Amino acid sequence: MKLQVTEFIAVVAALSVVVPAPRAFAQKATGDGAVYEKNIPIKVTEVAPGLYFQYHHQESNNAWLVTEEGVLVIDTRQHPRRAEELLAAIRKTTDKPIRYVINTHAHGDHYFGNKIFKREGATFLTHRDTAGMMQEHFNSEMKRRMGYFKQRQYDPGEVELVLPDITFDTKMTLHLGGRVVELMYVGPGQNPGDTLVYFPKERVIYTGGPFSKNSWANPSFTPSMENWIELLTKIAAMDVDTYLGGHGDIGGKEDVLHEAQMLADFNAGMREAVAKGMSQDEIVQKVKFEKYKDVRNYYRMNLFIASYYHFLTTGKPKTAYSKCCVPVPGMK
Repeated sequence: MKLQVTEFIAVVAALSVVVPAPRAFAQKATGDGAVYEKNIPIKVTEVAPGLYFQYHHQESNNAWLVTEEGVLVIDTRQHPRRAEELLAAIRKTTDKPIRYVINTHAHGDHYFGNKIFKREGATFLTHRDTAGMMQEHFNSEMKRRMGYFKQRQYDPGEVELVLPDITFDTKMTLHLGGRVVELMYVGPGQNPGDTLVYFPKERVIYTGGPFSKNSWANPSFTPSMENWIELLTKIAAMDVDTYLGGHGDIGGKEDVLHEAQMLADFNAGMREAVAKGMSQDEIVQKVKFEKYKDVRNYYRMNLFIASYYHFLTTGKPKTAYSKCCVPVPGMK
C-alpha cells in the first residue's frame, strides 16, 4: 500500500512566469523546448518507506531515497534553479547529506541541475553510454532547450556540464543505510545508456527514459524501436509493483504495456507511411496518430514524426551517439 505524504510545492517563479496553455497539434511544436503542457501542481508521494517520487507534469520527474547514511537522488531537473527547488523538497523530508545522484539518461531536463548537487558533495553515477552522450550532446541539448529557458526567464549560462564520477556497463549495486539499490542496463530503449534504478525489497523501479505513464517519448535518440518495445515488456515482467517514469505519474504494469503498444502502433504506422512513399510533411498532416491525442506531449507529435522519419529513411537516429552502444547479452 502506498504511503501518501502528498504535498503541493509552491514554486515562487511560477507566480511571475506565465506558461501558455497547451497548443493544438495543428500549431506544431518548434523544437526549442518551450513547455505547453497543463500546469498541474508538483506532487511528492512516499511510494515506500523513505522512497519519495516527485511528479511534475509539465517537465520531468525525480525520486530520492532517504537512509540513515544519507540520500540517493535520481535525476536533477532542467536548470540549476529547478534543482534548487528539488533540493528544497528533499530538505522537507530529511537533513541527511546527499550521498549519490544517478543520472538516468542524457536529456538535459534530467541532468542540467547537476551542479547544485555537486555543490552538496554528491557522487554521480550513470551508465557509460549516458556519460558519453552527456559529453557529446551537451551543446545540442542546450540548444534544444533555449525556448524553455526564455519561457522561464532562466539564464542558460548558469547550466554547467557536470559529468559522472562513476560509470557502469550492465549492473551496479549500492548499499546505503541498510537499503539495496540496483542500477541496471538491459540495452538501449529510448536512448543508449538507459539506466533503470531498481529497489528490490520495495518492488519499485525508476525507469527514466524508456517508460513514462501516458506520455509520448521523444524517439530522436533510439537506435532500435524494437529493442525499446522489448525492454518495456521485460520490465513489465519484473517483480515490481510500482513503476516510476521520467515523465508522467506513478504507473503499474498495465501502463508499461500500454506504452509498449503505443510505440508499436507508432512504429507500424510510420513504417507503413514511408513504404507508401509519403513525405514527412504528408505524414504530419494525414497520419497524426490521433488515437493517442490525449496522451501527454502529443503537441510535439510533428517533431516525433520528423525524427523517426529520419531514422526510417537514413537508418540512423536523428540524434545519434557515435559510440553506441555498450553490448548487452541478448541485445539485438
